[in-house]
Amino acid sequence: MTVLRILHLYPAELGINGDAGNVLALAERARWRGIDVETVAHAPGAELPPSADIVHIGSGPLSGQRAVHQDVLRIAPRLREWRDAGVPILAIAGGWQLLGTELETAEGEVLAGAAVFPTRAALGPKRHVGEVVARLADGTAIAGFENHSARTVLEGAEPLARIVSGTGNDGSTEGVVVGASIGTHLHGPLLPMNPVLADRLLSTALRAELPPVPQTERVDRYATNARRAIADRLGVSL
Repeated sequence: MTVLRILHLYPAELGINGDAGNVLALAERARWRGIDVETVAHAPGAELPPSADIVHIGSGPLSGQRAVHQDVLRIAPRLREWRDAGVPILAIAGGWQLLGTELETAEGEVLAGAAVFPTRAALGPKRHVGEVVARLADGTAIAGFENHSARTVLEGAEPLARIVSGTGNDGSTEGVVVGASIGTHLHGPLLPMNPVLADRLLSTALRAELPPVPQTERVDRYATNARRAIADRLGVSL
């Protein structure tokens, strides 16, 4: 029996905005398809497991980022090895900032990042709070909620999506894609709201296309309705 190992980095320190729901969505969508799942939580100072199939890091305030910063740098080489080996890493907002090359605070302090993503984030005085609709490269619409003060620069990397409504990285693009790994500002949480991304991560991790099953078809209808409601409130089309 295949066992899918999901590594959840710093759930206590970087666990706001409902981002733990991403881990729950991955685990449930795998179990509905008959796949056993092991979820491993990682705290600062702990040893990483010998392997992981998917890595998730959520968001948090600057205080939470500072609490895990040194540990992020400690485990950075392993994270980059996993990224290069095709292990999907999903990094949300504050967690993504730490996995970029650097994070500049509003006061001008620069925190070195793990360099998992070739991105730089600078925190500013204006906070971007609200719902977002964006389109993936294939035209698929995704939606969620952003709550950040960052302007994020992609240094040669491809964005996850193009903004239809909202701010994202810079008002025109949202997130980043490096191989199988994704960084994004979107909460909601992201994966229950956008199951196409959840199954993309799972399919990559399991090296197999995952057919729909009755459980996924049911929750995917809810997700479609939620995205449509966001688009309607923003006055845009999916």
